[in-house]
Amino acid sequence: MHSHIIPDFDDGARTVEESLTLIDSLKNQGVRNICFTPHFYTNELSLEDYLAQRQEAFDAFAPYIPEDINVVLGCEVYITDYLFNNNDLSGITYGKSRYILTEFSYSTVFNERTLQRFYILIQNYNLIPVIPHVERYPDLLDHPDVISRLKDLGVVVQTNISNFTQNTPFFRKRRLLKLIDKELIDIIGSDTHSMTHNPPDVFGEALRTITQKCGSRATARMMKKAERIFRRSL
Repeated sequence: MHSHIIPDFDDGARTVEESLTLIDSLKNQGVRNICFTPHFYTNELSLEDYLAQRQEAFDAFAPYIPEDINVVLGCEVYITDYLFNNNDLSGITYGKSRYILTEFSYSTVFNERTLQRFYILIQNYNLIPVIPHVERYPDLLDHPDVISRLKDLGVVVQTNISNFTQNTPFFRKRRLLKLIDKELIDIIGSDTHSMTHNPPDVFGEALRTITQKCGSRATARMMKKAERIFRRSL
């Protein structure tokens, strides 16, 4: 649900070979559906220019994508006020769906001003925001009630698989597992950039950890939610 696999486009994979290595790693762990979500810094590039550049990069890579891998094209949208100068944001959602991956500054305080941006996306644009890597927002981790409020609005919450490995600090892992157990996290994603930056080869380990600590129903719930978003994107 979250990856930076398109080669030589953002800070993710640099070459076609590196991109295929990332895909092969996920494929070897049973993954067959992948969302490509390259960064869109709305304060640096116009929507039109971003879409044109992303399409060019994707079209160049598409012939190399294995036939047994299903792909949805989206992006990780850095939310600034510049974004709201556009009438139509459908081009930066997950494929044909209404879901949009929305990134904020990691120091963001999720106060009324920030929540207003979610209201605009939901009410003015008829979109469903997805918050990536929830663990990077200290204000959300310190205030689970705010996560609950966002979920009440319909916002989807994502966490990275790197939080559920044997190398993850114990208290961080436990904190996130508690959020999963309370159904405050909806989906997981690799956020893979390379085999050294958020490597995808721990996908299976993350699922096993979540299943062991939160139960198979929790894993199934997140997989079902991810599948629903993916299918609506096609």
